[in-house]
Amino acid sequence: MVTIEQKIILFSRLIYQLMNANFKEVLQDLESEYDKKFEDNKHNIDLQVKKIVNSAHKKRDLEVSKIQGTLKMNEKKEYMLEKEKCYEKFMNKLKAYIFEYVKSESYKNYLLKLINDIGLNYADMNDISLYLTKEDYGKYSDLLSKELQKLGYKENNYKIEILKSSIIGGFVIEDNINKIRIDLSIKSLLDDNREYIMKILFEALEM
Repeated sequence: MVTIEQKIILFSRLIYQLMNANFKEVLQDLESEYDKKFEDNKHNIDLQVKKIVNSAHKKRDLEVSKIQGTLKMNEKKEYMLEKEKCYEKFMNKLKAYIFEYVKSESYKNYLLKLINDIGLNYADMNDISLYLTKEDYGKYSDLLSKELQKLGYKENNYKIEILKSSIIGGFVIEDNINKIRIDLSIKSLLDDNREYIMKILFEALEM
């Protein structure tokens, strides 16, 4: 006959075995659950880290791109400024050469050729004003007056005057009837051909 005391001991062993078995199962379940959670968390953390790193890289690349863009822009500005300085130096030397040229005998021939080449037709322009620099007026007004008369103009059909603004050399013609202005000054020639002069200049410098 099993005593109460023996029943208690037996029951305790069964409970212990049951608890022990359940504990192992629960522990395994917990381990599996936490392993999965750990992997999921690790995956999420890895994704977050990648996002942070990518974001940092993008920010870094953006900053680098901005810096490179700024440097390129500054470099381009410096390059353009240097080109402008180079052009100005060249033009100053060219103008100095031109100022010497307008004092030469060749310049007189240039004026005569210019007035004949532009085709001043008396039938089309019979009331004109021809403007010269003060220096050219003193030297060549009579010569150019005779040349205009050779082209068919009479003294009352034209007048030669001094132009107050600086034109370096050459002349400006105005048709007083049709209100047409023809600027054949050396200054205008240089201004109109600025881009071409720069192109030729820098092509020569880069050779």
